[in-house]
Amino acid sequence: MAYIGENRCLSFRNSFCEPLPSARFSTSEASDFGRTLSRFFGRFSIGCDGFANLPVLYAVCCGISECGKDVFVCENTDLPSFRFALPLLSSDCGIFIGGSSSPRIYIFGKNAFSLPSATISAIIKSPPAKTAEKCGKIKRTTSFRDIYTENLAQSSSNISCSIPASVSCGNKSVRSLWLEFFSGNDENLVFQVSDDGQRVNAFSADLGFISHEKLTLAHVLKISESGQAVFLPDNFHYIAESPNIRRFSESENIPTEAVQQRFLNDPLYMILQLTADLKDFSERIKNLPPLATSRREIIISSPPENPKTIDRPDGRIIITRSGRNRIMLTAQALSAETASELCNITLREYTP
Repeated sequence: MAYIGENRCLSFRNSFCEPLPSARFSTSEASDFGRTLSRFFGRFSIGCDGFANLPVLYAVCCGISECGKDVFVCENTDLPSFRFALPLLSSDCGIFIGGSSSPRIYIFGKNAFSLPSATISAIIKSPPAKTAEKCGKIKRTTSFRDIYTENLAQSSSNISCSIPASVSCGNKSVRSLWLEFFSGNDENLVFQVSDDGQRVNAFSADLGFISHEKLTLAHVLKISESGQAVFLPDNFHYIAESPNIRRFSESENIPTEAVQQRFLNDPLYMILQLTADLKDFSERIKNLPPLATSRREIIISSPPENPKTIDRPDGRIIITRSGRNRIMLTAQALSAETASELCNITLREYTP
């Protein structure tokens, strides 16, 4: 979630934006934000998780509508269901408002992936559009949750009852979504779901901690066994290399082939594919090549504008901007000890 920039009241990253700590993000600012977005897209879908964010949701809607653009509104939904619905509604842009104490605003393109960094940069620099003579339509729509869960069940083989696993998630609506497929009462396997359902780690009594990265690699290898090409972001762990793996940049337009590979934006789908056979799931995790990732965030006076990758004999270091005066050091290696040491080495290079 690399930092891209900020305007007078919002800080933008490559997958969401949120109010600056020093700014007052009122419904007036939210309406201005809707008018700014209307410069770039023609048809919108917008949803929120819970009712606390309804004032922000409708303020953004009003800003969009005032500029003559149509918007579909779903008042109470979860992010996974919302992203699934975007292509069904033929929307050019999806806006999802989550968070409790402070709103977190996710912005997606019509392919349900985060917007390219160039588009976000343009949004940051643009003023609100002028109002149109004729307002656009605001239409209420379903949350699509039932359609989403039915699609998941049809897409996953051998699911006839709840899979024995527990689910840990601070977001109640996302947790209830996962519990439609998992028993919720088996401590031998626990899925830890975060980022409003966009990330998942696991803990197994037999295998220990299993990171989102390892789960993704297990699914990638399962797909590639059939000879099918698999697409991965270029910042994914370098260990994932084979003739069937293709890399792409998340800062640019996502390739059509990557969009069609659902696991890249739907962790629940990915986990259902992996755990349809729990014995096979366990064997796949055991047979994964060794990989580890370590991260450190530091404050510096002049952070680089663009990501930087440093390849070393013992691993890879990725440096990204994570705030106005902060950078994130991400070290990838074949062991946790090496990854941590790579982070520390790079840390010393950037600090006096």
